[in-house]
Amino acid sequence: MPDQRRYCYVSGLRLGVPALEELCAQGRPPSLMVSYPAELAHRCGYTDFEELTRRHGLPHLRAADINTDEVRDALHAHRIDLMVVAGWSQLVHEEVLASLPLGGVGLHPSPLPVGQGRAPIPWTILRDMRSSAVSLFHLTREAFSGDIVDRIWFDVAEDVTATGLYERTGQLQSELLVRNLDALLEGRAPRRPQAGHGSVWPRRRPSDGHLDLSAAGRDVDRMVRALADPYPGAFAMFGGARITLCGGRLSGEAVGGDPGQIVSAGPGREWGVTCGDGSVYVPESLRVDEGVRAEPTSLAMFRPGRYFDVPSEHMMADTRRTPLPGSELSFPGPQYRGDHDSDHRVGQDEPRGLKHR
Repeated sequence: MPDQRRYCYVSGLRLGVPALEELCAQGRPPSLMVSYPAELAHRCGYTDFEELTRRHGLPHLRAADINTDEVRDALHAHRIDLMVVAGWSQLVHEEVLASLPLGGVGLHPSPLPVGQGRAPIPWTILRDMRSSAVSLFHLTREAFSGDIVDRIWFDVAEDVTATGLYERTGQLQSELLVRNLDALLEGRAPRRPQAGHGSVWPRRRPSDGHLDLSAAGRDVDRMVRALADPYPGAFAMFGGARITLCGGRLSGEAVGGDPGQIVSAGPGREWGVTCGDGSVYVPESLRVDEGVRAEPTSLAMFRPGRYFDVPSEHMMADTRRTPLPGSELSFPGPQYRGDHDSDHRVGQDEPRGLKHR
């Protein structure tokens, strides 16, 4: 690595840790690390980089805004030539990029130009994609539109969770950056314009994880997998309590009842909840309100025969406004008829409604 070429590594998320760890292990550390301050710890995947940077003796700046004078002064003081962004929910302004001799590059866990925008890992699962990619691209004034440096394609398992996909894309981003860093610092990295039909994946909010248990079991399972750690989780209401399903599975043996009804799913007080197509989803861990994770069988409140609450029109309104990327249809949401709640996709039989308890 030429001594005169120096780079800054920007990340506030766990997704950016593997690449930084590997670069430091190879003796190719950044000359400056910029990460999120503690007040942004509520963001999904937030990581405090202080211990890591201290261990490797890296200059470390915390910033909520990458475009401030403080950041620009630090870039100048550390003679930074290149900015590498690996997990930062903010556009780097053109003035900042122009101040760097080599500009900036970003890492994004989608096959750009497909998957521009927010929440790429949950959307990859919600769209039921069977392959995806991590992309390394040049930063420009328009988000996610810069030329491609390199990408790595990979298969997406049918039962993948956000937790597993998050870990895998972090490792692949590390591989991608490590193999291209020298070329980037020497100014000879490839620049291939993005080609093909693009798509923008919208931001997701915690309320978008509200489950409609009149949906098919495969859709309930997909939602739970897509919003697993480090995301807020898919949830349903039970007796006024917010129940977050942190993980689980569809049962091939349990006999279902009405949608939203708790049924016996096995020995040891194991239970599941019936979905709209009669299949049974069996939680493996859950969280009640803001409590810690718990074993479902340890909570006496979930007795077979009881029902989860029917989502109200107000509670599901935000979910219905969240579009499924690549589709003209809204993301599945309930249609209300009297005291029943139903949800359907095109080509899916009309499910039964949830009963009031």
